[in-house]
Amino acid sequence: MEGLPQPKEPDVSGLKKKVDELLAEKKAAEARRKEAEEAARKAAEEAARKAGDVGALEKSWQEKLAATQAEAAAEIQRLNTSLTNVLVDNVAIQAANDIALEGSAVVLLPHIKARLSMESIDGTPVTRVLGPDGKPSAATVDELKEEFKANPAFAGIIAGSKASGGGASGAGRGGAATKRFAELTEAERVKLYRESPEKYAQYKADHP
Repeated sequence: MEGLPQPKEPDVSGLKKKVDELLAEKKAAEARRKEAEEAARKAAEEAARKAGDVGALEKSWQEKLAATQAEAAAEIQRLNTSLTNVLVDNVAIQAANDIALEGSAVVLLPHIKARLSMESIDGTPVTRVLGPDGKPSAATVDELKEEFKANPAFAGIIAGSKASGGGASGAGRGGAATKRFAELTEAERVKLYRESPEKYAQYKADHP
């Protein structure tokens, strides 16, 4: 859809597989971090037993440990970002595409994305729908889509919405009236639809 980025994981039906892959990578990264920390600790203890300069050894061990932790934290952060892309960004893009008028999903996207977050349940990352107050809710993504479809504030950009605007009929006249439907700007389409969904449908049929 024009103006709207496509999901970073093209096959949304493969979402669980992608999450499982990223989760396995994250667990492996955490395991490598713990192994490196333990190896550094044992090496420092062994060296301390063989030499008397405990202070220098302690400093060296701390430096190695800090470097290992920083590297592991960076890798885990990268994997968390990838998980967020899959569980928040992709889900929001798909939801916006599902319910918005053609060309209007990009307008709806930030509102849907603001209502999603990634949450870990028993070690498994999942998509969590947030309430209007920003707190976690029990709603599903499908229920969130229905909420947006029923919200009058978004009636002008929701496909199939029956809400209409208040009276004026300027959108279908002037320059826009001489254009083919495909040539209308997004603002002109939205204005026409807000005035009357019936007028919007008729214009689309009369000016293909």
